Formats: sequence, C-alpha cells, structure tokens
Amino acid sequence: MVLGSAAILRGYHGFGEALQGGAACPCTATDNVVPEDLNMPPTSDRIATPLLIIFGLVNLPLSMLLSPTAAMLPNFYLEYSAVTLAGLATATLVARLFDGITDPLIGYLSDRAGNRKPWMIGGALLVSASAWFLYNPGPDTGLMHLLVWYLAVTLGWTLVEIPHTAMAAELSGGYHERSRIALYRQFLGFVGGILFMASPMLLVGGTTAFTPDVFRVLSMFIMVALPLTVILMCRLVPEPRRGLRTVKVRPGDLWLALKHTPPLQYFLVTQVLFGLATGAVMSLFVIFASQYLGLAENIPHIAMPMTLAMALGMPLWLQVMKRVDKHRAWAAAGVGMIATLGCVLLLEPGTGALIPMITVMSAFGFFLGLSSIALPSLLADLVDYDIWKNGKDRAAIFFSFQALVTKLNQGVGGAIALFIPTLFGFSGKGELTSPAVLGLKTAFVGWPCLLLLPMIWLAWRYPLDRRAHSILARRLGSRPAGR
Repeated sequence: MVLGSAAILRGYHGFGEALQGGAACPCTATDNVVPEDLNMPPTSDRIATPLLIIFGLVNLPLSMLLSPTAAMLPNFYLEYSAVTLAGLATATLVARLFDGITDPLIGYLSDRAGNRKPWMIGGALLVSASAWFLYNPGPDTGLMHLLVWYLAVTLGWTLVEIPHTAMAAELSGGYHERSRIALYRQFLGFVGGILFMASPMLLVGGTTAFTPDVFRVLSMFIMVALPLTVILMCRLVPEPRRGLRTVKVRPGDLWLALKHTPPLQYFLVTQVLFGLATGAVMSLFVIFASQYLGLAENIPHIAMPMTLAMALGMPLWLQVMKRVDKHRAWAAAGVGMIATLGCVLLLEPGTGALIPMITVMSAFGFFLGLSSIALPSLLADLVDYDIWKNGKDRAAIFFSFQALVTKLNQGVGGAIALFIPTLFGFSGKGELTSPAVLGLKTAFVGWPCLLLLPMIWLAWRYPLDRRAHSILARRLGSRPAGR
C-alpha cells in the first residue's frame, strides 16, 4: 500500500473536521458534538486481572507459531530434511501470498458473523492437527510436505490471531484500559517466545541447537496448549457485545474500510515506516554482531536480554501511557531507537564489544516493546472511529490489515536491509573490507534511522488522541442499542 503525503495529511485533517463537525453516520444523525464533550473522561470499564490473564494465555502457545518458527525452522529443514534452500524460499513466498488472501478474508468473515470464538476454536484445532507434521519432518521430506503443513499451520494461526486481537479491542472501550489489555496479551506472548528460544537449553541442557527431539516436544506442547487455552478463554471470557446499531459488513468492506477511514491510512503508513525500520534492525543484528564485531558465539547472550528488555519494559510503558498519549509515547520510543542505534557506531570489533552490544540491543528492545502494547491499543481506538463515522464494526478487518502489514514489513524490511550491504561489496564471505563495513553500518544504523524520522513526525501528529477519543466515547455511549 503506497499513499502520498497529501493523502496522509488529508487523513489527519479530515478526522479532526469530521469529529468536531459531527459528521453524519449511517446509524444515526444525532452525533453533533457539543462543547461539554471536550471535558468528558474516556470510558474506564476496568477488567479483572485474572480474566485478562486467561484471555492473554492464548497468546503464549500462539506466539510460538510465527516469528520463532520462521527464524528457526528454515535451518532445521536444511539440516534434517531433503528441502533445499530454493525450496525454502519458494515456501516462504507462497506463504506470504497466502497471507495476503487469508488475513483480510478471515477478518471479513469474523466481522460479518459478528462473533470471534468459533473461528478461534477452528484455528486451534487446525494447528493441533498440523503442528506435528510441520515440526517433525523425515530425512526424505520434500518441498510439498513443508508447503502443505506450513500453510495449514499459518491458516490456523490466522484463524486464532485475528479474531483474538479484534476481541481484545472489543473487551473495553476505555482509552487506557485497551493498553492494559494489550499489555497482558503481549507479555504472555513474549513468555511463549522466550520459552521457544530457550527450549533447547531447557530440554537438552548446555546447547542452543534445535534438534528433532526439541522440535518434537515443542510440537506436542503447542498441540495441547493452544486448544486448551482457547477453550478456557471461550468458557470464562464473555464474547464482547457492543450493543450498538451498525450496518452489516459486506465483501466490499475489505476495500471500503481502508478507503473511507483516513485515520486508518495514517496509522498504517506510520506502521509501515516503523516496521521497515525495526525489520531491518532485527534482520541484521546477528550478521552485524557476528561478521563485524566477531561475536558469533555470543548471539544467544545478546538476543535473550533484548527479548527480556522488551517484555519487562512493557509494564513501565503502560504507566507512562497513563500520563502521556499513546501516540506521543510511540514517537518518544522512536527517538530512543535512533539514539540507541547511534551508539552502535561507537562499537569496535572484539570480545570487549560484547557487554556494550548487549546494552545497546537491550535498550533497543526496551523501546521496541512500547509498540507491542501501543499499536493494538491505537488500532482499537480506530475501530470506535469507524463505528461512529461509517456505522460499521470492522474490528477484525482492521486487525487483519495490521497483521498483513506486519508480515510484509518483516519480509520486505529484512530484504532491503540485507541488500544494502551488497551495494558496498559485502558478501558475508572472507575478510571484511572498509566499504563492506560501511555498508553494514549503513544498513543496520543509517537506513532504519532514515525511516524512523518521518515515522516520529507522523506518530507525534497522530489525530486520535486521548481528548478526541473521549468525544468518541461520549458519542458512542449515546447511540441507540441494536446491531
């Protein structure tokens, strides 16, 4: 999705004009904003912590299925199956094209049905039936085996993930409470990711290698844990019902949701810039640490503190966002990322770089962790705007766009970052030349910072702030009941 700067600014100014001018909605014509709306506090329907833990537990086994698998599974298949590197590239490309169809489709179907839980149950069962075959290839396993079961697991993941994120947006209408919901969900997801990465040390001891025995246990854990956590959540967490009169979602809403919601365009463009920058850093930090700093044996010692900093920093960011608007905190985190990446340029190769590199990447992880709770919360607020402005509840469609953008950012951002050093003669083979080092630093530091600068500007000017959301809360609270 490519939007010009004029379209971005139209989204910003159009939102303010529509909200303050009380633009008409298909549901009702009573949305004229009055001055006292400006002083209304946001909705504060606090959800009990045990309920949030039960809701977020779904994300623990779910988080083991995408990013960690994408990072570790290719090398595992190269070592223990007959799949070639070209086959892996083909499977990855087909999977991303498959995502481009299934992500918005599942979002549409969930919104049209008006419920979330049946889709999640179906997705959990599909993952349970597929994970064993994906994680346990035989020595003669070829591309077709990988492709079929990778697509099956990916589809199952999507069937759980998109309705789950949409449900998270619908559990509360409170500006801050949505950040709290995202915190529990994302924190438990980080726990799942850490368990995945630490599984060789926990199961085998003294090694970081993902052997067939490790993947066998991981597959059994996911096959059992995901259905159990989904069923537990379905039994104990009520399906949220807004009770607002909305227009039924139709197939055209997959396009109209984007066309008729300028703030969503604004949000996604900002996320694209942010995602391309962070995707570049995450794709290159291992190469930079190994090839330039000479810390190939210490990658786990760098990656684990960075992941822990992301997770442990989230409760602190939640407290910050009680006092600072979410979009301003996001912009501040972007500034912190630029400052952190700038410190990388001071590092010199050798074992003495280990502690500084751990410190730098942990700081980067700390600032990155803010996005895990701020972005879902910001997007949930946009669902409210869509209901008010367009009269449609398209939460799952909105979150399917975000899921698709996130996946594309990981792939495209990493590809661009890996390509930049080659322009300077870097090949990853042989001794590093001065131009190759410059290429690595340009890709790892310069390119992400160049992307983060406009992202910070856009995030700082984000239109749906706490004050604007308080108006939406008032307007939606006065809507007639009925779907």
